[in-house]
Amino acid sequence: MSDAPIAAESTAPAAPFTRLHPSVRYLIAEVLRFSGLRPVQAMTIDPILEGRDLIVIAPTAGGKTEAAFFPVFSRILTERLPGVSVLYVSPLRALLNNQEGRLRRMAEAMGLSVGKWHGDVTAGEKRAIVREPPAVLLITPESLEVLLMIAPARAEALLNQVRIVVIDEVHALARDARGAHLLSVIERLQMRCGQHIQRIGLSATVGNPEALALWLQGSGAPARPVVISPPKEPTSPLFRFRAARTDARAAELIRTIGAGKKRLVFVQGRRSAESLAGALEALGVRAWVHHSSVGREQRDAAEQAFEWTEDPVLVATSSMELGIDVGDLDEVYQLDAPGTVSSLAQRLGRSGRRPGTRPEMTFLLDGPETLLVALAVTELHLQGWVEDVRPSTRLWSVLVHQLFANVLEAGGLTRKQLIDRVSFVPSFASFTEAELAALVDHLTVQGWLEAVDGALVLGRRAEKRFGARNFFKLYSVFEAGETLVVRHGNTLIGTLDRWFVLMLSGNRPLFRLAGRGWKITEMDLARGVLRVIPAPAGEAPQWTGRPEMFGRRVCEQILDLLKSDRVPEGMDETGEIWLAHARGLLAQVPVSQAVRPLVRDEKQSVWHTFAGNGINSVLARLMTHFGAGATSVSNLSVKIKGNEANAREAALRAQEALIGDDLPPVEEWGEFDTAKRTAVLSSFQECLPAEAEQAFLRDSLLDLAGARAWAAQIEMGSPTPKLQA
Repeated sequence: MSDAPIAAESTAPAAPFTRLHPSVRYLIAEVLRFSGLRPVQAMTIDPILEGRDLIVIAPTAGGKTEAAFFPVFSRILTERLPGVSVLYVSPLRALLNNQEGRLRRMAEAMGLSVGKWHGDVTAGEKRAIVREPPAVLLITPESLEVLLMIAPARAEALLNQVRIVVIDEVHALARDARGAHLLSVIERLQMRCGQHIQRIGLSATVGNPEALALWLQGSGAPARPVVISPPKEPTSPLFRFRAARTDARAAELIRTIGAGKKRLVFVQGRRSAESLAGALEALGVRAWVHHSSVGREQRDAAEQAFEWTEDPVLVATSSMELGIDVGDLDEVYQLDAPGTVSSLAQRLGRSGRRPGTRPEMTFLLDGPETLLVALAVTELHLQGWVEDVRPSTRLWSVLVHQLFANVLEAGGLTRKQLIDRVSFVPSFASFTEAELAALVDHLTVQGWLEAVDGALVLGRRAEKRFGARNFFKLYSVFEAGETLVVRHGNTLIGTLDRWFVLMLSGNRPLFRLAGRGWKITEMDLARGVLRVIPAPAGEAPQWTGRPEMFGRRVCEQILDLLKSDRVPEGMDETGEIWLAHARGLLAQVPVSQAVRPLVRDEKQSVWHTFAGNGINSVLARLMTHFGAGATSVSNLSVKIKGNEANAREAALRAQEALIGDDLPPVEEWGEFDTAKRTAVLSSFQECLPAEAEQAFLRDSLLDLAGARAWAAQIEMGSPTPKLQA
């Protein structure tokens, strides 16, 4: 029998509704006044009532939350499950806040209770939850970690009876370290409860839901997971592409095109959000800002203003990409272009929800490069393609964190107990027992762990590094850089990277945050606090971040677009000129989907790979090892300085080494300079042995498997003449 997840039937029979507890049927028919269940809601009833693990795939606003909770509430009532028997986990506090009222109204109609637990919930509210545990607890992965790690009494009161975990926006967690962390925490929770915890993942879009379901299921499951993915209703989204070389021009277009409408503008970074909001303000347009470095009160104010204010504009990063409900939208804009089809689909799904409307997005583009990315991701979306999510099974940084968290939670573990507790977690499945043992030994020798009476406990070195403010840095798993808190009086405005603050010039420097200008009145670096007052203007901050890494499929769609003569709908005249110019440049290069030539211009050689940053970084490093000159990498090419013949020979040798699996020792070509800020991806890197840290960076920044596949499928072609200027 296959171990793959099974797909549920796409039919929606009436019978499942009758299996629900009478109180749930009353909720659906009399309280919510549903005329019937959506297909996705009917399809989840049987597998959830039977205790199956599953992934539910449905569009934004497609009824996924009800699809999960109708049968979950039914289980609570039928089986008389105690509190807390169900956890609802979200990657964002704002999403929990947004869903709280919705779930509470449903629960209270059936005599059940819902509670919320995260860093913004008051101490009094938390004490009330501990005194009277609700049936359902809404919580973030980090707050779940805090309960397990440093609040044993509360963990025992709230978590020892958990039977079901519902994970919203599971694809957003699974694609990075937060997913590895959450899965490990659920496995620790499962040890406490003594039985497999049913896992229900909700997602709007993912290319490989079967693989995601297997990953989410973890250990100890009684049956294979199920994928619920009803047929999608056909849509015909409308895309517009407008040239906007500057923030000022983008702001002008937002003001004129969307005058009198509710407008949500997505940007690709926090600095862009602050800068565009400043440009809108200069035109007299009131704009709110929403991103991860804006304080909670400011984000809440932005969400409320956007929902209730007339003629609002909200400028947001991916923090608004997930399912936070801010009401019906009139206009969705995208400054430049998202790098993935998944992100595009999430953002596009914010529009077209009202009857008689369709999804729409207007791109505001700063040049030919971003136009090509926008056209590529929209074409792939229209083709029905979306990226796979490939959760890592070998995340060194999360492994270190979980070793520390396990000994803190247990109050000390033997070496064998500690290794056993992480060895079966899917997030660490690729580590051998020898590697786990060697890491524990290293952490002990270096003082991160200490042996006391035969048990390993957190060492003094780890307590000094991570123990301040009740181990705040240890449960804030994914803060890699040093940040400063910005306060105006008692109000938290947000956070800034320490290095940016130190770069500001003048005695009282000015900056923008949360869509407003601020002047620093006090800089307390020891406590990590900036005191500010409002100012009329200021510089948009910079935050440490990695360059956008496009996947191979997106890059190859760009190539397909450039080699064709089709003119996508929705472009303005400038966009058509940009596209024609880009095609003219590439026309001199004999490139195709099978041949990616290395050519020479006046200054350098360029290998037109159209492979993506992760693959190109592998190629560039191998070329340098094989004697090429200095290289630089983008998503579409590798550029090489120096002799053309050397560059071509190095490229051929790199490709042959990848195809023949005959790579030189990795320490000769795959080493990272860990002194650089761009190579610090986790606070826990410093705890790793040097070779493990390098392995962690290679896994995060280089796509070796992708490079091998690309090299085997692509030809370089014959030498070509120099390009004409």
